[in-house]
Amino acid sequence: MNHSPQLYTYSSSIQLEYALFGKGVKKLVCFHGFGQNLMVFNDLSTKLDDHQIVSINLLFHGKSRRQEGPKYLHQNEWKDIFDGFLNHLKINHFSVLGYSLGGRYTASTLKSFENRIDHCILIAPDGIVKRSSYEFATFPLGSEQLFGFFMKNPKPFFIFLSLIEKTKLFNQWTIDFSRAQLQDEEQRMRVYHSWITLRKFRMRQLELIKRINAGNFQSTVIFGKYDKIIQPKRHFYFLNQIPKAKVIILDTGHTKLLNESFAEVSDVLNKSKSL
Repeated sequence: MNHSPQLYTYSSSIQLEYALFGKGVKKLVCFHGFGQNLMVFNDLSTKLDDHQIVSINLLFHGKSRRQEGPKYLHQNEWKDIFDGFLNHLKINHFSVLGYSLGGRYTASTLKSFENRIDHCILIAPDGIVKRSSYEFATFPLGSEQLFGFFMKNPKPFFIFLSLIEKTKLFNQWTIDFSRAQLQDEEQRMRVYHSWITLRKFRMRQLELIKRINAGNFQSTVIFGKYDKIIQPKRHFYFLNQIPKAKVIILDTGHTKLLNESFAEVSDVLNKSKSL
C-alpha cells in the first residue's frame, strides 16, 4: 500500500494531512504527540491483525493547518472538520487513539462521535489534568501575550527560563526539556500556535469519566510510570473513577512511552470484538 501522506481539505484555510497504514478492514484513527508526525504509527500497523491505521498530523504539524477562524479551536468546529474527514474516507465505525497532545483530539472526537467508536485508547493524554505551565502560558490576561513574545524572542525567554528554574515551581525535567526543544524557531512557533489554539480544546475530566463508564465502547488508558510531563500520580482520581477501562502503567517515561505501548495496543485491539 502507498503510505504517502494525503490531504483532506475542509476549507480554504483548514486542511488535514493523513496517511493510511495496513490493509485491515477496521479503522484505527491515530493522533500523535507534539513535535511528532503521522509516520510514528507506521510500526504499529505491522502488529495489528485486522485494523488499518488512519494517522493524522495534528494542526500545525506537517501540512495540517488552520490559518483563519476564531482564536481558539472549539468542539463544534472540530466536529464539523472531522465529520467531513470521515465522510471523505467513507468511514462509519472506527477506533481512536491519542498520545500526549493527541489525547485532546481523541477526547474531543469521542465527545462528538461516541456512537461510532469501537475502542478509545488514551496514552499519557494531555488535557485531563491541568498543567501549571500550560495554564500560565495560555492564560488570556497578559501571560498569553508574554508567552507569544518569548516564542518570537528566544534570548529573553531562555533568561526567563533560568529565573523560574530557581523558583522550583516547575520540575527540572520540564525545564531541561524546554531548553532542548525550543532552540529552533519553527518548533517555538509550533508550540505557540498549538498551545494557544488548543487552550479550550479539552473535555472536562468528570465528563470524560462519565462517557468512559457509560459508553458502548471499550477503553484503554496507558501511562508511563516515570513520565515527568503527563504524570500518572496526578491522574489517580481519574484512573480510580473508570473501572470499566483497562488501565496499564508501563515502566518508562514520556518520550519512549508511545513506542513501548504498541505491544499493549495491538494486544487489546487484536483481542477485541466489534461492538
